[in-house]
Amino acid sequence: MFVRTRGMAAEIGARLRVMIDEGELPSGARIDEKELCVTFDVSKTPSREALKVLVSEGLVTHRQYIGYRVAPIDLADLNATFELLHGLETSY
Repeated sequence: MFVRTRGMAAEIGARLRVMIDEGELPSGARIDEKELCVTFDVSKTPSREALKVLVSEGLVTHRQYIGYRVAPIDLADLNATFELLHGLETSY
């Protein structure tokens, strides 16, 4: 059971990353745990494990009694990323 749960959590996390990256889950969007369980046909455990990983990666935020949300885009981080990419491109 543990292996199946970990595998499902990884699959759910991967799918949520894609949904966030592609804008299907926009910045600030609420992520409903019950809806995740229904969508992926899993119990709470793998969905919560996936969300915990996404929180640790900074893609999702969690507040007790409020729930999970897609993390807001940090414009300073985005700007720093573009500056880094520009620097890498000009060095070639």
